[in-house]
Parts: sequence; structure tokens; C-alpha cells
Amino acid sequence: MESTSSLPESTNPDNTEPDTHALELLERVAKLEDSLTNLRFILAHDASGESLRIKALHQINDYLEPRIKNLNAPLLAVVGGSTGAGKSTLVNSLLGDRISRSGAVRPTTRTPVLAVNPADEPWFANKRILPELTRLRGAGYSEGHGMERHDALLVVPHDNVPRGLAILDAPDIDSVSDDNRALAGQLLNAADLWIFVTTANRYADAIPWEVLTEAGGREITVCVILNRVPSGAETDIVPDLQRLLAAKNLDPKLLHVINEVPLDEQQMIPGERLEPISAWLNSLAANAAERQRIAEQTLDGAIKRLQYDVRCLGEQAEDQDLQLSALAKIATERFEFTLGKTTEALKDGSLLRGEILARWQDFVGAGELLRGIEGVVGRIRDRVGSFFSGKPPATHRVEDAIESGLHTVLVGEITNAFHDVDRSWRNTPIGIQLLSSLPAHRPPKELDTRAADTIRAWQKDVLEMIRSEGAGKRKTARIAAFGVNGVAVALMVVVFASTAGVTGLEVGIAGGSAVVGQKLLEAIFGEDAVRRMATRARTMLETRTQELIDENLAVYRNEIDAHLQPEIVQELLNQVKPLRGGGYKA
Repeated sequence: MESTSSLPESTNPDNTEPDTHALELLERVAKLEDSLTNLRFILAHDASGESLRIKALHQINDYLEPRIKNLNAPLLAVVGGSTGAGKSTLVNSLLGDRISRSGAVRPTTRTPVLAVNPADEPWFANKRILPELTRLRGAGYSEGHGMERHDALLVVPHDNVPRGLAILDAPDIDSVSDDNRALAGQLLNAADLWIFVTTANRYADAIPWEVLTEAGGREITVCVILNRVPSGAETDIVPDLQRLLAAKNLDPKLLHVINEVPLDEQQMIPGERLEPISAWLNSLAANAAERQRIAEQTLDGAIKRLQYDVRCLGEQAEDQDLQLSALAKIATERFEFTLGKTTEALKDGSLLRGEILARWQDFVGAGELLRGIEGVVGRIRDRVGSFFSGKPPATHRVEDAIESGLHTVLVGEITNAFHDVDRSWRNTPIGIQLLSSLPAHRPPKELDTRAADTIRAWQKDVLEMIRSEGAGKRKTARIAAFGVNGVAVALMVVVFASTAGVTGLEVGIAGGSAVVGQKLLEAIFGEDAVRRMATRARTMLETRTQELIDENLAVYRNEIDAHLQPEIVQELLNQVKPLRGGGYKA
């Protein structure tokens, strides 16, 4: 190639504004583009959704928007086909100049080459079509100096390209290079018409027919070049190929045959062999009405195809949301079960076993007090008052035991919830992918600290309630006699007083000990107030527990919420409707 240089941005050479119908369609397509841009698929290895999303965006940016804006712009004819079919040789031969590299080394065409008439160059020098590709300008390829950029488009002005038509030499559709294949597909989707090159011995290959089938579905005008046909072989091959084309909704009359002949000294096909193809291209370029008809037909087919693709994407995204919701339900229900388990532990009396019970017994001197528990309230109040005036053991031992018991329950149940949710999520591909994005430590390292903070916050709630309820002078004096912390500890024990889970000898000990605390509280606040305070204290503990559980559930819910996209799904499914029924006409 003699030289390349970046092309400057150019304004649209056509100053006419799209009509009202075109503007409405452009607005709808722009909304679809926004939705597609924001749409995300979680499973990277399942490329169907993501590749379809990218394809739809390319269809909008590379073809629909520029063609809707102007039906009279030059047609883009993309030359596509399989590896070694002779695409670049055909382009060079049609123009009588080596502008595109051809040869035996595969893949040959790397950077796509766009040949335009110099008068039409402004239409393609800017990014009106294929906006993602950087424009390069050059006269063609020098022997052995091929460009190898997949993000660029080499624009080659050439007088032998008829006005109103540009010819783009695309990479192989079955290239060994993933980038080449992707770029070939993108370029074919940006075309107004295809010049599809195949050979006598490969015309029935599967990959080309996958591409041609899509072209037929989109109603693209396709001129098939059957290249390198041995003399006489066309008698058998051509009818079969015409039959295949007709079956795929492709015009068999646009089939051209090039017999196998030696290339000239410039490695080009002799000109007389290309006369039918050249005549067709020249007549098309000279016929403005026919060019517009092809543009309208291709645009209409592209809109219908986009409608289908968007519906498929909406359904896939909807299915993804359903799977995410199912995973969210698993996590939510498991952590709700955790709340139930911790609440049950608060109510069934089991927390009054072991260390809490022992520390409470030490605190209230249960042996002496329990012997008089059946006495009147006044006697118990006297005994309790007498006991507390005798400098009982510090309340912090009971508080520490309560904190330790609650801490064990909370941390254990929340840890089990994490393990169970992880196990369930690993049963689904999306769950596995989401787990890989979560913090490695589940439960979090700070769970121990957060659980301790939660319990201390509840104990503080109880102390505040005691102070608030004991605001009167008489109550204040009684509380002072027993100590605020001592009264708070008694209330905490009453909260755990149900003996549903305590059996045997523990019933008498734990239950009796709780009665001591209750009678003490009743002596200070009254029976109704104690019942109300115990209920409130239990509710505050359940609320604090709920907050801690929700905080840990959020590890999963936040990840789910980051991927749920119901608004986008609904937009995609709704936006299909405005494009349904009939295509675009100027």
C-alpha cells in the first residue's frame, strides 16, 4: 500500500432533513439503542445473548440510523464469502487495480478495504456508517504490505467505482481469526446489498449457507458469484445452486458464473470474464430508482430482523430476571428461617440454660429466695430489697453471659444461612457466576463484631427503657435501691423466661429464677407495666436481630439487585411493538 493517513471528520454531504415518518422511526430506534446499551447478561460463557445484543447495536449504528436518515445515499455493496473464494481478486479485477491484498496465505483480507468513487467519498469519509471503525485513506496495497487492523476501514477513492455505489472487501466469514469472522459479520449487516463469492467445489458448504439464509430472511439483495468453475461443470452446478438460492428467498437470476481461467500478470481475472457483473453494477449505479428500491427493501428487512432480535433479547433477559428472582427467594427465605430460629431460641427458654442461668443464680441468691417465692408480693419485695442492699455480685457477669449466649445463637444461625444459600446457588450456572463476584469471606469476618454490637445495642435499649419507665420519684428510688443494671438484667431474664424448651429439674430452677426477676420488676413498675415492658424488650431484640440478619442477607440481595433489570426488559418488549407490521418507506 502506497500510503495511509487518518481521514478528518466530515459533515453529512446531504443537507436534507428526514421526513416526519423517518424522524419518528429514528426516535424509536434510539430508544431501542439505549435499552440495548444498558442490557447486561451475566453468563459470559453463554455468548448467545451478548452476541445478539452487540449484533443488534451494530445493526442500529452501522446501518439503520444512517440509512433511515437518507435513502438516497450511495449503496454499500459488501463483498463477502469463504476463505480463498477469491473476493479480493474479484474486487481488484473489477476495478483494474490492486487495492486489496490477495494471496495464498490465510487469512488474506484483514483490514476491510472500501473502494468509492471520489465524488462519493464524503459519504464514507466520516462515520455516517460503521462509526466504530477508524477511517484510513490510501491508494491501495503495495505487494507484501497489508494492513492488519480490525478497528479500521481503509477508504480508497477510485475512478473506476461507479457513482452511487461503494464496494467493500470484507474479511472471510469462516476465517481462522475470531476477529476477522466477527468483523465480516458486522460489515455484511451494514450492507445494502451483498456480492457473495463462492467456488464450484465449496458452494454447498454449511457456513456460507448459514449467512445466506439470514440474508434471505432479511430480504437483502444478494449477487452470488460462482468463481473458478471448471469448463462444462456449470451445467450441473448452476441449476443446483439456483435451486438452493430460491429456497432461501434469494434471487437466482443474480447468480453470475466465472469459469476457471489463468489470472493475468497482475493476478487479475481477465476483463471479458467480468463483463456481465460489471454491466449489472454499472446499470444499478446509474438507476437512482432501483438503488432506492434496494435501499428500502434492505431497510425494511433489517427493521423486521431487529424486531425479532429485540424480542429474543427481551425474552432472554426476562428469563435471566426470573432466575435471579428465584435465587433471591432462596436467600430471603433462608435468612427468614434464620430469624425464626433465633426468635425461637429467645422464646423457648433454652437461653436460660447453662451459663446465663448460673450467673443469674449467683446474682439473685436463688437458693434462699426460691424458698420464699410462694409468699406475698410484699415479702418477696422485702427479701429482694434486702438481698440487693447486701451488695450482690456485679451485674456485668449476667450481662456478659446473656451477650455470650445470644452471640452464639446469632453467629451460628447466620453462618448456617450463608452456607446453605451458597450450597443452593451452586446448583445453577447464574448462581455460580454471582458467587464468584461476592466477597470471599461468607459470612463476613466482621460478623462476630457486628453480632456483639447488636446485642450491646439491645442491652442499651433495655437500659434506656428502664430509665424511661422509672421516671417517677417512687420508681426512681426503688430502681436506685436495686441498681439500673440489676433491674435491666432482671427484665432480660424475664424476656427469656418461657420454659417451653426447658425440661426436668431446670423447670423449677430456671422458671423460679425468672419469677424472682418478674416479682422484682412488678414491685417497682406494677404487673401490667412489666408485661408491657417484657413484650417491648422482646420486640426490640427481634428488631435488632432482624437488622443484623438483613445486613447479612444484603450480601446476596445487593448482588441480585445489581443484575435485575425489569425496566429494561419491559422497555425491550414494549419497544418491539412500534416497529411491528410493515417496514419503512420514504
